[in-house]
Amino acid sequence: MKQNNILVILVVVLAAVVSWFIFTRSSSTLGGELRNFSVEDTAAVDKIFIADKEGNSSTLERVSSGKWTVNGKFAARQDAINTLLETVSRMTVRNPVPKALEPKVLRDLSGPIQKKVEIFSNGNLLKTMYVGNESMDKMGTFMLLEGSSVPFEVHLPGHRGYLQTRFIVPEDLWRDPAVFKYDYRDIRKVELRYRDKPEQSFQLGYDGLNFNLSGVSGSPVPGGLDTLRALRYLNEFRSLTWEFIVSPQFPASRKDSILSNTPFFTLSVTDKNNITRSVDAFHRVYNGPVSELLTVENQEFDVDRFYGLVDKKDFVLLQFYQFDRVLKTISWLQGKD
Repeated sequence: MKQNNILVILVVVLAAVVSWFIFTRSSSTLGGELRNFSVEDTAAVDKIFIADKEGNSSTLERVSSGKWTVNGKFAARQDAINTLLETVSRMTVRNPVPKALEPKVLRDLSGPIQKKVEIFSNGNLLKTMYVGNESMDKMGTFMLLEGSSVPFEVHLPGHRGYLQTRFIVPEDLWRDPAVFKYDYRDIRKVELRYRDKPEQSFQLGYDGLNFNLSGVSGSPVPGGLDTLRALRYLNEFRSLTWEFIVSPQFPASRKDSILSNTPFFTLSVTDKNNITRSVDAFHRVYNGPVSELLTVENQEFDVDRFYGLVDKKDFVLLQFYQFDRVLKTISWLQGKD
């Protein structure tokens, strides 16, 4: 009887040890931090580093509430920042990766398609993860946490699609595309110079209360000013953006040829801190349907888009649809057109 009791005790102890081993193994390899891809408190996140295997990287840093920079040089797109923060806060494991598929997924996660993501708070690294390909049904994304050998299929509940595109790497795609982004009350002067109609070029001054209209030389313009139109005009500068930065692969000789021309207009805005932002505009040769051509000096140009040189450095593509709102004349500001 005594031997039976000892045997029962040994069995119970052995079962407890095995259970503990299975529980701890499952918690460390399939649970806890090794499958917890999300960061719940994104308000505390102040830096995110994203890189690929081609040598591209972007470091996003929070500089104030609602304002981030990319690589310490440019304002970052707030819409893309919001999307990224939503993703890292809500993404969760959808499925384990089937054992038979694990070797391939791990190879992919260490290969050319890999994106490395590091998330920081107050200088401390919270999480490092590797982002790979989408799942077969395009509804999940294979990911791996630093320190784990087990990849998972991760998704965003309620979102149909994969997540790689939310982890943007190229610096140019993170940049805020704003050419002009002003509250009208912060503007002190707008200057618009036309190449082909210099008599309609102007300076519109504003001191926070009163407007002043003059020629680009600063000389007064006879005929008065429609102040309601002037106010409406300044309001148009709240959001004027580029479509995209022209690719570095754009032929340098062609770019130099475009920029060697005199801009068909130059537009600049000076704010209350005496900081000026400007764009020089250049026509874009167009090879599409004749009905969509603009003829200038016997040359055919795109009527929808044109090139711009922003602050003498960024070569971008712009849309007439946006900029026509601010390509006004002295006559228009005086209420004559």
